[in-house]
Amino acid sequence: MLNLRPIIIRYTFKDGTVPMQGKLTGKVTKSTRSQYQVYVDNRMLTCVVRGKLVGLKESDISSIKVGDDVVVELTGETEGVILDILPRKSKLSRAVEGKAYKEHIIATNIDQMVIISSTKNPAFKAGLIDRYLVIAEKNDLSAVICLNKIDLAEAEQFEEYATTYRALNYEFFYTSVLTGQGMDHLHDILKNKLSVMVGQSGVGKSSLIQKIEPGLELAVSETSEKTSKGRHTTSYVELFPLSFGGYIIDTPGIRELGLWDIYRNDLRKYFVEMVAVQENCQFGDCQHLLEPGCAVKTAVEEGQIFPERYKNYTNIYQDLRAASYELIKRR
Repeated sequence: MLNLRPIIIRYTFKDGTVPMQGKLTGKVTKSTRSQYQVYVDNRMLTCVVRGKLVGLKESDISSIKVGDDVVVELTGETEGVILDILPRKSKLSRAVEGKAYKEHIIATNIDQMVIISSTKNPAFKAGLIDRYLVIAEKNDLSAVICLNKIDLAEAEQFEEYATTYRALNYEFFYTSVLTGQGMDHLHDILKNKLSVMVGQSGVGKSSLIQKIEPGLELAVSETSEKTSKGRHTTSYVELFPLSFGGYIIDTPGIRELGLWDIYRNDLRKYFVEMVAVQENCQFGDCQHLLEPGCAVKTAVEEGQIFPERYKNYTNIYQDLRAASYELIKRR
């Protein structure tokens, strides 16, 4: 009787690597009009989509975004086809500029938002930080605040803000790419999480990413001397795998952040210090503006709520529109 043994044939690509087999799951790191970069098993693939995913509306859950987990099938050494999108656990959206109530999904499957501001060049803007915090609260994302370029100023100038945000359970810390201050802490915050880094142009998002992951080659912007605003360097959203675990998403600097799916009557829910006292307001639907018997305004006057946070609340409120159910209620 013949002793037959199976013959195993192992194929390798030209670079010596072994091809991945079957359907694989990867994460979208970059999106262009017709192609997607997908990170699969420590390799980067250039992928296209099946016809059933083409031509869908921007707001459709099936339109592919950075951060999406997708099922791919290989068509070559470094090419593949996206077959399906796995369910999303979170998303970050903003209103399209000039179209206040059209959604633009920035990224998906985010664990935390890392809000980057700077002491100078461009100047610190608590109002912009509070807008990002509203978005984080709306989307159930944890948020941390990183004040960069601390080498250009004294930390004491910002301690009132640090104390305020820390009391609200938002982590607030200082960093400097020049001196290395806070970089180890930023490393620990990012480790094994998918983080989106947000902030206006010029605050140093790309420089911070390069500092903690030196192998990445990102364009770094400078601040305009005339406007003191950062020049746009990152022109698209891109996700980068981190060598120590996790992913970081770098976003284009957004000077005016459009708040998506947030209406006037809901805004108070996203200022956590207001939630703690507004049950004592005279009216259940108090917007904490001109109403009598407002516990929130009393808390501001008594120093229990940081006055600048309240001012930022009123500014954001004026930028929002009323939801349809609010308009009906007022008629």
